[in-house]
Amino acid sequence: MRHWNEMSGGWHQDYERGRPGYPRQVVHVPGLPTSATVLEVGAGTGKLTRLLVTEFARVLAVEPDPEMRRWFVALCPRAQLLGGTAEQIALADASVDVVFVAEAFHWFAHERALAEFARVLQPRGALVLMWNRPAGPIEPPISAVEQLLEPYWPKDIDRPLDLDPSRFPYAREWPRAFEHSMFEPLQESRLANPRATDPDGLVAFFGSMGWIGALPDDERLTLLADVRSRLTASRYRLPFETHVHWTRLADARNEPS
Repeated sequence: MRHWNEMSGGWHQDYERGRPGYPRQVVHVPGLPTSATVLEVGAGTGKLTRLLVTEFARVLAVEPDPEMRRWFVALCPRAQLLGGTAEQIALADASVDVVFVAEAFHWFAHERALAEFARVLQPRGALVLMWNRPAGPIEPPISAVEQLLEPYWPKDIDRPLDLDPSRFPYAREWPRAFEHSMFEPLQESRLANPRATDPDGLVAFFGSMGWIGALPDDERLTLLADVRSRLTASRYRLPFETHVHWTRLADARNEPS
């Protein structure tokens, strides 16, 4: 499978159109004022950033993929887009109050990214990671689409809404990076994030899957046209929930010597 930054422009369009956004509560960090400077890393097309700019005075974003950056600039002009990566952020030490990462931390070099987040965060600064997960089947059912996609379906994905990156070894191991980091133990919460969409939005959701996006363009477009022809309802309900993991930099006085 091709890496995310090697996908065609059509994949990026499907990602913006088809992937779910986030419930507003994900940006409410205890004790964080609206005057805070926040940084989003791996901002993509700005799905989370569009919430952040409505809540905080200054929003910075890092996105290394050029095509994602093009979408981001068009859709989220209120945020300041920076160059760099999670492992090398073009900011001074202790310059932001919180770092947000949505649907991206599993792509990073985990230990290096955490060290870089710790560098740019203010003392006791917060880190918030999140992923969208399925919380039930698509309604109404899409059995005809599932049958069509079955030959392409990765063996470790068991439902149409499965966005869980933990099927990949590098994505399963990310919590271990916190064991010897400068951060406190992670806390977790889950927020309902249902989404209703039309058939074209559901087609875009499938088009945003890496195992479809990596197909040659002719094959991908033909397959997605076949998916569209099998969607007969006018609206579909996609029952996501958002898994949020958050922590703060440990108090330096309590760090092991």
